[in-house]
Amino acid sequence: MRRSILCVAISTFALVVTTACRHQAVSSPIPPPNPQLEPVPMEVDQVNTAGWDKAWTNLLNDTEESFTPSLPRLTGVEVELIVGNPGEPDDELTLTILDAQHQELATVTQIVKVDDADHVMFLMPNGGVPLNAGSVYAIQVSGGPTFGWKYVVGGYEKGEAIFNGKPLLADARSTFLFRTFGGK
Repeated sequence: MRRSILCVAISTFALVVTTACRHQAVSSPIPPPNPQLEPVPMEVDQVNTAGWDKAWTNLLNDTEESFTPSLPRLTGVEVELIVGNPGEPDDELTLTILDAQHQELATVTQIVKVDDADHVMFLMPNGGVPLNAGSVYAIQVSGGPTFGWKYVVGGYEKGEAIFNGKPLLADARSTFLFRTFGGK
């Protein structure tokens, strides 16, 4: 029964993609289902809900946001970006998850188009990264000159924006805009 449901889902996906537009090549950001993989939970865990007030910094610098998860597995991270230096149609971005000792736990690299950069989702490999709920971790985002990571003064209370190894702002606590997703 599971196989027949999967076949219906793949057929429906193929039908939607092929009939979406007859004049342009159609591509979907959602990969086709893989029968070897179980679905990865995408429960929202940590969120910086502060309203953005036009502040951002480019990704050529060492930019990090600390966070404290409540779920034991990190399955995805969404960051809020802005096109800070227009010109290129896209840029290669790398998101790294670091533990408290600054050891890399996961790294995801992807090409991001300027037309689709406001909320960029990075999915963790292998079904997610095991974390210790309540411990401090860091999200590091790097790339070329095209994009900037949005930040706010104050914001997310369980973390802080770090810029080249120091607090982003000398006179106030600030945080980058992000959401983490996880599961058990």
